[in-house]
Amino acid sequence: MVYHSYPEAGYEAGGAKMGLAWCEDEALLDWHRLPEPVMSFENGEAWERGGLYKCCVVASGGSYYMFYNAKESTDWPWTEQTGLAVSEDLRTWRRDSDNPLMRTAPGSFYSVYFSDPCVKHDEATGRWINFGFGFDGKRAQGALAVSDDLRRWDIADSPWLPVGRPGELDASNAHKSSVVYWEGTLYHFYCACRPAEPGDAAVIGAENEAGGEFRCISLATSRALDDGRP
Repeated sequence: MVYHSYPEAGYEAGGAKMGLAWCEDEALLDWHRLPEPVMSFENGEAWERGGLYKCCVVASGGSYYMFYNAKESTDWPWTEQTGLAVSEDLRTWRRDSDNPLMRTAPGSFYSVYFSDPCVKHDEATGRWINFGFGFDGKRAQGALAVSDDLRRWDIADSPWLPVGRPGELDASNAHKSSVVYWEGTLYHFYCACRPAEPGDAAVIGAENEAGGEFRCISLATSRALDDGRP
């Protein structure tokens, strides 16, 4: 397991780094971890000097490919983009010389962030697909990028998973995806956000002027589910 960790108390406080943990039995309960990070912003390029974020590791051709997003500064406003590092042993990582591979683009729905990679291989087409998200300073929406070689990526012009209508669970943001393909259906789990309402069980940022927001895990599927639920 490759994970990211923050050095200071609070929500995403300080410049995060990547660590490595592993388990030696199928119960997946007894974990070990290296005492030092395997990736740090401190020896990175200018675009990642503010800290590293979520990563997604895939294996291909005998190597491990770590996709991760990072920011150039710890002071808001900052930009988040997605880059790549490669390893043969999960301990020593080489950053790609063309980083960031998935960059922000002025005027697009990912003009401020292209973040949170979730990379999968599509066996039907032989292509790699990244279910990330884009942020334009107002809304975070699901973004789709495709690649033949894990290095050159084509980003769709419009959100793959747009925000919902006012009052819906994802009226503000639809982002931070985890995607599973099972029995002919694509299950897309994501973080949905809307403005807080009276009676919400948990509210984030209630102390700010906007009154905070309600967050939950939601599901979108590639087809309607006939499971008997109303």
